[in-house]
Amino acid sequence: MKWKVLNAYDFGLPQNRDRVFIVGIRNDLEKYQEYNFPHPLNIHPKVLDILDELKNIKCVEKVKLDADTLFKGAIPTSRTRFQKDDELNDFFIFSDLRNGHTTIHSWDIIKTSDREKIICLTLLKYRRSKKYGEKDGNPLSLENFQEIIPDIDINELNELVKKQIFRLTADNKYEFVNSKNMTGINDIYRIILPTADIFPTLTATGAKDYIATVSIHANHPEDYKNLFLEKIYQPKKYIPITAKHACKLQGFPTDFEYHPKNEVGKKQFGNAVPVPVVEYVTKELLKIIDI
Repeated sequence: MKWKVLNAYDFGLPQNRDRVFIVGIRNDLEKYQEYNFPHPLNIHPKVLDILDELKNIKCVEKVKLDADTLFKGAIPTSRTRFQKDDELNDFFIFSDLRNGHTTIHSWDIIKTSDREKIICLTLLKYRRSKKYGEKDGNPLSLENFQEIIPDIDINELNELVKKQIFRLTADNKYEFVNSKNMTGINDIYRIILPTADIFPTLTATGAKDYIATVSIHANHPEDYKNLFLEKIYQPKKYIPITAKHACKLQGFPTDFEYHPKNEVGKKQFGNAVPVPVVEYVTKELLKIIDI
């Protein structure tokens, strides 16, 4: 018996999907020890490949940037193999709990002053400090804020409550309304650009992921974020993933018949195994089995 983690992207699909594949061969077969898993194909798919409606979008080579510009010198350890350390991300995440160069916060969407943005970023920065509690994310009191911003007053905090960015806890402390990472903001967690190499892993339960219908390019993170808000988010130039898209992301043939209800179809494909990966695993198996 042999096993290996294989990724759908390495077999021609624009999806980041790692799965363990196990091959068991009877030991009475002559070549049972000779099985080898397939090598990655020399194919470089794009999310565009699953979007018949966006075939006219062209990929433009990205500008290379240094770590100080992208990450202020500290490259996150959580970045995947598809996130290059010298390029802008191919996606934007909606979260008040993160602060990457392509993170969209509620105060980027709701009209706020520069001062209010500073207050929001203060809560984002200090909410995980053990000084203010043992939780992974802790609310801050007015007194806590005043330790960091001495001239802040309660009216400023309450104004952010009115704007539904902050909320007041039972013990009169302030936390973000959007306090769960994967729930996103305004029912959006992530918008992927059509020129991206991969779509995130499909799941049976689904995710609040969308695909932009236009592409953007910039030479600096701040310009990139502003362009995204102006050209994609505000005019709503993005679409939800459909069962048809999911069918292609998993490598099923275009004439494959799936459930007519879109949500059920997406669940089917979220539970499925990428067809090309199974195909190449099987081809290697047939090399050592006489049929």
